[in-house]
Amino acid sequence: MEQYIDCSLCSVTPQGKAFRCRFCNGLLTGRLRLMHEIKASRGWKNTATFLSALAPGLGQIFGNRILTGLLFGVMLPLGLGLLYATWSGFSYSHLFIAGIAIYVAVVAAVDAWYGPVEYIAPCERTCPAGLHIPDYLQLLSDEEFEQGYSLIRTRLPLVGTIGRVCPHPCEGKCYRGVDGEPIAINHCKRFLFDRHQKYLSRGGETAPPEPALTDGPRVAVIGAGPSGLSCAYFLSVLGARVEVFDSEKEPGGRLITTIPDFRLPKEVVRLEVEDLKARGVVFHAESPVGPGGVPVQTLLDGFDAVYLSVGAPASMSMRVEGESAFTDFQRFLKDSKEPEPARIEGKVAVIGGGNAALDVCRTALRSGASEVHLLYRRTREQMPAREDELEAAMREGIRFRYLINPVKAVLENGKLKGIEVVLMELGIPDSSGRPHPVPIKGSEHLIEFDVVIPCLGQNVKGPIFDDPALAKLAREKDGRVKVSPATQKTSVKKLYAGGDAARGAETAVAAIADGRKAALAIFADTSYSLVKVPMTRRLMVRKPFKMHIETQREKIRERMHAKPLSVRISGFLEVEDGFNPAQASCESKRCLQCHREL
Repeated sequence: MEQYIDCSLCSVTPQGKAFRCRFCNGLLTGRLRLMHEIKASRGWKNTATFLSALAPGLGQIFGNRILTGLLFGVMLPLGLGLLYATWSGFSYSHLFIAGIAIYVAVVAAVDAWYGPVEYIAPCERTCPAGLHIPDYLQLLSDEEFEQGYSLIRTRLPLVGTIGRVCPHPCEGKCYRGVDGEPIAINHCKRFLFDRHQKYLSRGGETAPPEPALTDGPRVAVIGAGPSGLSCAYFLSVLGARVEVFDSEKEPGGRLITTIPDFRLPKEVVRLEVEDLKARGVVFHAESPVGPGGVPVQTLLDGFDAVYLSVGAPASMSMRVEGESAFTDFQRFLKDSKEPEPARIEGKVAVIGGGNAALDVCRTALRSGASEVHLLYRRTREQMPAREDELEAAMREGIRFRYLINPVKAVLENGKLKGIEVVLMELGIPDSSGRPHPVPIKGSEHLIEFDVVIPCLGQNVKGPIFDDPALAKLAREKDGRVKVSPATQKTSVKKLYAGGDAARGAETAVAAIADGRKAALAIFADTSYSLVKVPMTRRLMVRKPFKMHIETQREKIRERMHAKPLSVRISGFLEVEDGFNPAQASCESKRCLQCHREL
């Protein structure tokens, strides 16, 4: 086998034997691979469209689609030749033939722009980050763990983090779920990260990151949450010099400040942040940007581009009387992750129905609450929270009350006594598609609670938006920053935005996808002259696939081992222990590889 170049995105180095990275067939390093993507989406696409506009078929031939190019190239001359051969004065038939010729020319140009249609597996198409799911599952089934981990990293830098907190919409589209249970895709992803850490702990070597380009762009990232970390990672791979400014003590954003350790241990996030530091990314902790901190204009003047990823830091208001007596859920979660977390006592009410509300419930239980009740104004079927998180909360003893809504806080001698609530019934569907809850008249009553924690979501608000440099920043009515869907550009020159700042409160994996998209756009806009890469027909080179028929037919979905109930609710240790190698191998072999051509 031929010796190939090591890739900075791969985690395996050859040790006395030839090595080939299956993802790009060893033709490109990690940096060139991303540059290839920029070139394909901008330079080559524009060139192909221009050539096809000059002569239908040329653009397809330029893109190595020879047969398609010849087909378009033959159809137009045939149409024009037919028009010439039958010309004996104007007639509607000639107009029809000319219309067909023009139609062929337009279709050829559009086809050159969009390129070939490639079938993508439903799981991959649904993944916000566009992970090559069937391919890393195949690598896992072949016990090529490091290559599987490296393949994920080409689109997702925070593998261990997302492997623990992702809502995995991909599993909902898995064809294995049509007649049985879908593949545990997210658990397999987590296993590859955990296995990679064991590989490093045993002295395994990784390819060193490529140094930054001396003439590469300087980019400032505001906010060290998942989107900011993603943007910084991919910019560093491309060769940019990146500095991250964040108001917190350490990078990670909500990943490290509000997601409980029993779901996502801080150590996992810290390991992935350390990898970014090793790549040359500079972090400025406790350095807020905006009024009272670093002016936004200073960053716009001192850097070639700025990426805004400040998240959605403001909790939504309930707009009820006496709300000031309630506890802010983000502050509560943040305090629970301190070295000496505060204890709470008595009966706790959590208001909401999302994953964050369940995090608050389970955290309150571990913080000393005698009872924890979750109040939700709809039914369980309408709850946006993940089913597995709901079941975990129920097993831990969280009490659920449906079709109930707070009206006001009730105080006694200046202290919270409880909340007045009203019973609800479901009405007609609202804009979310769910039945709108309607209060039942006369059903108001008092429920006594010692602590009430509303958890209704987050708003994109913060002091940074009062900065004079952002006075003309275009924003949606709800405060979200308006961006170009293709590039994450804002209305302010040199400023890009993504994550919750542009989406509203969304998933971490969606924020990471925004960061990657912005990184490629920033590098293309600021340093396109540095994008030099040989044109290759395909990046993905898949090896022959062996169908595991016996596994496909007989095996059921593997179950991840979890700690006993008495252990998990007594502290903040991670609840799930992860797959072992046998489980991961067996689960990955259930993949039907439905993206492959038969």
